[in-house]
Amino acid sequence: MQVKKSLLLLVLLAALGSVLSAQTSPAALTPSSMYVGALPTTVNPDWGCVSNSPFSCWNRQLFGVEAYAGLNHIKGRFGAEADVRFLAWRGVNLPSGQLKENNYLIGPTFHLITRRGLSVGGNVLVGLGTITLPKGFGPGQGNYFIYSPSIHVDQRLNDRIHVRYEYEYQLWPGFSGTLGNHGLTPNGLGVGVTYQIRPRYY
Repeated sequence: MQVKKSLLLLVLLAALGSVLSAQTSPAALTPSSMYVGALPTTVNPDWGCVSNSPFSCWNRQLFGVEAYAGLNHIKGRFGAEADVRFLAWRGVNLPSGQLKENNYLIGPTFHLITRRGLSVGGNVLVGLGTITLPKGFGPGQGNYFIYSPSIHVDQRLNDRIHVRYEYEYQLWPGFSGTLGNHGLTPNGLGVGVTYQIRPRYY
């Protein structure tokens, strides 16, 4: 299982690397920017919760961290981003084990508006979601294709450092199991820091 996750992460990074390396000299003159970041997050796992609202089910919310890397403005307002997210704390923690959800995603990003140091954008990523269930609550444990739209606000502190505020909504249409039939829709909020490797030139 760990080997599969490592291979998938390598594929995601390679795919992102191919996008970055595809920037020719003329493209390098466009207003693009490379970035990396990390974002602590809290998520309603939509497993064992009556509602999937990010503001409900606090006794079973999953805590974790998301790491991301991307390139803005590959073509106009569109870019690309790769994310990995590990949600392994709190959640449903029973003597038989603990609920965990991890994601490995890649896809396009888009920029909407920039006003007074604040930038609004989002992404639509696809990839692999893995869920670990406490023993005795299967079936359902395993790997799933997922897609994940999100919206975020970036607050510019300086040319290199931005604060990201993000809401992410995921769809796991293939999931079926105890306490989560007919797919899962985990969603939640996070606040993190983005570092611009190559700042955008205005």
